[in-house]
Amino acid sequence: MTKRNLIITIILLSFIDLVAAGWYMSRRIEASGKSQNFFDQRDTTETIAEADTVITTFQEDLFDELQHNTYYYIANTPSVSGDNSTRYTSIKHVKVRWPRKVNGDSEFEALNKELISKAFDNAQSRMKDARYLYLNKPSFNKPLGEDYKSLSSAPTIVPVYGNVSQVLVYPYMTSQRLLVMEIDKVEYNGRTTSENDYFVHYDRQRQRVLSRIDILIADVDKENKVLKLINKKIDELNKSRGESNQLQHALNVPAEVCCSKKGILFQYKQGSISDNAVEIMIDYDDLEPYLTEDFKQLMNGNDNYKLFDDKIKPEPINPTKAATKPAETPVKKKSTYQPKSGYEKKKYNSKGGNKYQYKRQYKYHHKKKRYSKPAQTSQKSYSGAKRKSGRYGRSGRRSWSHRRR
Repeated sequence: MTKRNLIITIILLSFIDLVAAGWYMSRRIEASGKSQNFFDQRDTTETIAEADTVITTFQEDLFDELQHNTYYYIANTPSVSGDNSTRYTSIKHVKVRWPRKVNGDSEFEALNKELISKAFDNAQSRMKDARYLYLNKPSFNKPLGEDYKSLSSAPTIVPVYGNVSQVLVYPYMTSQRLLVMEIDKVEYNGRTTSENDYFVHYDRQRQRVLSRIDILIADVDKENKVLKLINKKIDELNKSRGESNQLQHALNVPAEVCCSKKGILFQYKQGSISDNAVEIMIDYDDLEPYLTEDFKQLMNGNDNYKLFDDKIKPEPINPTKAATKPAETPVKKKSTYQPKSGYEKKKYNSKGGNKYQYKRQYKYHHKKKRYSKPAQTSQKSYSGAKRKSGRYGRSGRRSWSHRRR
């Protein structure tokens, strides 16, 4: 046998072995009754179940310290010529407590991307870059193009012309399976102040962001039943509210929801069912038929809940005025002066004079008139003529030594 024929024989035998191995495996699978297409994806619930059995660790989430950044802007020219108070102004605040580690992991790309998108409306990969782009673009109540400049200190916010936009990002709740981050956007547009709240839900073990359809079943009939639950809760709340503070019935289920410890908070924006933003909480037990199977499994046995009470508050519209307290009017202390004995206090009404004058009391009266005591003078010398006998001397003793001559 030549060398060439030997190589061909070896290749044919190898091919026959591979075919035989494939036939053997297919027969084993058919016999077990678990045949399936190897190119089909595995069932989602099966994947979640396996993930739950494998990942059981829990580490506390860590967050950065509060960071506050502010930019100030003002228009170069006033709207009314000569009146600088009509210059359009813009103040932009960003306050964040950004996650540093989630369940011991410092790499959370999906969560970071979702927070940046909802908070700053851009697609940057780093929070610092996204924050800079947001702060570097002023929000004026009127388009100005490039006719503005930045300031180093806060301008005075005047109605109609002033705008204050704020973004606040901080943790709302964390548990063994779930981290919920809150994003508040507050804006004063020169007339009114509006606030919109957004929430990001993050599966700490599977490291993925949960959307609304991952929590509630996307079905019209089921959503209408959820709406009935919400309106029923509104009727209960109205019983304890005054007639002027009644909530209106909701027309739909809001897009923004927040998963809390005991139930789901449905976030209604300002003006939808009330003049202010309102959240309606429905217990998980009542919502059980309308929750997705994935979310039910996530919440089953979920513990280690922690609600964060240190909610970040927005800055005042005019921070300089808020920081300056009005001058206090000095309080005059009452005089503690007490007149000495023998003196009386009397008002003195003549213009330009002192408020009070003091006069000494004397016991020398004649016909209800008061006379001043004459001042004592030096001793007089007498000639001795016509001196009456028995006169009292200056010592007060009766003297008989003087006789009429």
